[in-house]
Amino acid sequence: MFSFFSRKERLSATGLLNGLVDIHAHLLPGVDDGVATMEESVRTLSALAGMGIRRMYLTSHVMDTTDAGYKAYYREQFEALKAVCPEGVEIRLAAEYMLDMGFAARREEGLLAMSGGHVLVETSYMAPPPDFIELLYEVVLDGYHPIVAHPERYMYMGDRDYRELKEKGCRLQLNILSLSGLYGRRAEEVARRLLKEGYYDHVGTDIHQLEKFQKALETITLHKTERQELERLVRNNDGLW
Repeated sequence: MFSFFSRKERLSATGLLNGLVDIHAHLLPGVDDGVATMEESVRTLSALAGMGIRRMYLTSHVMDTTDAGYKAYYREQFEALKAVCPEGVEIRLAAEYMLDMGFAARREEGLLAMSGGHVLVETSYMAPPPDFIELLYEVVLDGYHPIVAHPERYMYMGDRDYRELKEKGCRLQLNILSLSGLYGRRAEEVARRLLKEGYYDHVGTDIHQLEKFQKALETITLHKTERQELERLVRNNDGLW
């Protein structure tokens, strides 16, 4: 409901999550810093389905420390989870790639991408990789469409960086929990500003752990313009399925 004084609305009361295609989730069990067990994955998927999120890309981390045979292992874990996936929930396999020293080898092997060749990428929070923009261009030349995950969290980025990414054709993905302050005040302030100014193209939960997600989600409130922008991002996500 709306507050008379703040004119804000709780995200959990808006219904925005109902029907959301989540393009960023760490629910593949035992492969990264997300959920650890198959039972936890199933429990989390059931809870998210109860919130209305019924289609999800599982985007586990891939970085230079990830085993070279990760794709076969991720697919094995995915098929095992798919076999016990709660009714009414659809899952697909993709990945979140760190643009680090090992990324060139990942490109040669082929990337785990979403529909249409869209691929989620991230960088270190403190500094960009060498030749960041050129590297993204090479990803495009490979036939992929890069989506930069949670740009609001990168300490080195400013307005000039966001504009350049957009001008180069990159899409930007908001972590919805950035709006809760979970990642700090700066990330929340940047996320709300970029949201209002229309920089984002997509939204994801980036869920790692259910209880933390539920607790943070309940603290998010939205102004009318923020809700309208989130509605646009939710519609955009549909095109990635």
